[in-house]
Amino acid sequence: MKRMLPLCALLAGILLILSSCGTPRGSAEGPVVLDIGHCVGAEGARSPRAVNGQRVEEMSWWYRYVYYTKKVIEDAGYEVLVVNRGEEPEREPLRSYAERADVYHCEQESRGRMPSEFFPDRVGSGIAGADYAIENEASCAIFLHHNSARGWRRRGGSKSLIICNKYNGGRLARTLADTLEQEVLNHGMPNGGIGCQVQVRSVDAQRSASWMNACDDAGIPAAVIEAAFLNNREHVKYLSHDETARHYAETVGRGVVNYLRRYGQEERHYREDDDVPDAGSFGYAAESRRDDVPDAEWLWP
Repeated sequence: MKRMLPLCALLAGILLILSSCGTPRGSAEGPVVLDIGHCVGAEGARSPRAVNGQRVEEMSWWYRYVYYTKKVIEDAGYEVLVVNRGEEPEREPLRSYAERADVYHCEQESRGRMPSEFFPDRVGSGIAGADYAIENEASCAIFLHHNSARGWRRRGGSKSLIICNKYNGGRLARTLADTLEQEVLNHGMPNGGIGCQVQVRSVDAQRSASWMNACDDAGIPAAVIEAAFLNNREHVKYLSHDETARHYAETVGRGVVNYLRRYGQEERHYREDDDVPDAGSFGYAAESRRDDVPDAEWLWP
């Protein structure tokens, strides 16, 4: 019997090593971070005119409906944190919506490019949400937006889009796009038969690229929802009805849950050396070379 004890201890050690090797670096154990796009004083896109008696505004819409996105994810067993880059809204009903969804406000200035606190060569407007995701070691980060263009689009569809980061966000973005295509786009929300494409943003000064790169550096899958267009009358009509608006927000939540269940345990990519610049580093783009951003890290020669 005594001879068996060392053998049992050895087998237990081997099993422990194997189990630790099977756990990928970075997984779905952290919270899901939902970032409400824009902020008080810079509310984002707005429909050209009222539909169903209201003009849909990007930031206000997500304050109202993020609760339903959050609830779907929480009901599936995942922790959710909601964040906004700006100050807490003082006017109603935004204040009540923020309290209901328990929104954390970063109180970052509404305009101007800023560096990430964690990766200061990643510079962009509204990067506070990405830093919040990094600080909380998020399992994934979803930036909640609507898209737009000038003037009403009266016929046909719009180019619905999910933006993602280069190394970690592909599966997240595709799952979100597929879920929206299955439940919303051309299924209640007319879009001329056009689906939802996925696009990587990783080059300095590209819209949303700073958030995507900062999350990528920290091994966090990230995506920006740009599937509904506020200059598309049919999209606005869909978003202006409470029942279908809730369905849209809940569908985004189901897309996140689908991703976490299918791919949440996959190994993540991390930036190897923060001192080595790439196409996403501040100064790569001509726009950045003309821009003076305090505390931004310049890695280019």
